[in-house]
Amino acid sequence: VHSPVKAGACSDCHSPHASDHGKLLSADVKQICTECHADIRPEAARSIHAPVTAGDCTKCHDPHSAKNENNLPVAGNELCFSCHAEMKKELAANTFKHSPVEKSCMTCHDPHASTGSASLLKSAVPALCTTCHKVAEPAFTKAHMGYSVAKSDCTSCHDPHGSSSRGTLWASVHQPVASKMCGQCHVEPGASGVVKLKKSGADLCRSCHVEMINATMSKSRIHWPVIDKTACTNCHNPHASKTKPLLKHSEAVLCGSCHRDAVQRQVRSVTPHPPAADGECSTCHSAHSSNATYLLANE
Repeated sequence: VHSPVKAGACSDCHSPHASDHGKLLSADVKQICTECHADIRPEAARSIHAPVTAGDCTKCHDPHSAKNENNLPVAGNELCFSCHAEMKKELAANTFKHSPVEKSCMTCHDPHASTGSASLLKSAVPALCTTCHKVAEPAFTKAHMGYSVAKSDCTSCHDPHGSSSRGTLWASVHQPVASKMCGQCHVEPGASGVVKLKKSGADLCRSCHVEMINATMSKSRIHWPVIDKTACTNCHNPHASKTKPLLKHSEAVLCGSCHRDAVQRQVRSVTPHPPAADGECSTCHSAHSSNATYLLANE
């Protein structure tokens, strides 16, 4: 039972006579709740849960009483899935499940806001992962081919929720990683623990993808990320990815991170073009290079 209700102090939240707010509330929900729960949204938060930003506390909490702790109307992950339905489907389809996820979303996530990381994580990766995974143990080192991964981004290879691949690798895995051939790209692991690349930029990728890179460079118009010093990794994750072909994000998010104006035009348009509206940029454009204006795929 919410403490004001328990104390019979209905006027802490409601006006007894009239109100400009629904349900005779004395102010909007966000203002009422933060009078007592001011620490829910810390000043230095790196990520904030959407209902908290909107001040919609009653989306997750019953303001009067509930059967569950913290006045949650639904217990466990089911409350999270009431908004994150797509995640529920993905988790159900996973062959290999990450045990903390099955236990509770809040094993890793803060439901209100996080000062430590994006995505509402309680702390940043890899610190969050190493609270459970003891990276110094021989079995762990062996599984990672002798490379020290204590300071690596675990999510560059692993899906933190679960996967159809053994070891919870992302759905799309770079062939050298799948074959445990780390030496294709990295120098042998040394005592320093630093994971070094054999070459930098596109020179490293060229050793395997020579035909694709030569074809790309032969065109008259080249997409700038390809010739940038970090080259392929501007758009691709070199280890594994949720999205094929090893894209860091979906096309809509990835392309939109640079081409915000094009995305906004689609949002404002009364007749949006289906490929663009669906975030399928590569239906019309070549991601690497083209002889046509605007990198059109059909030259």
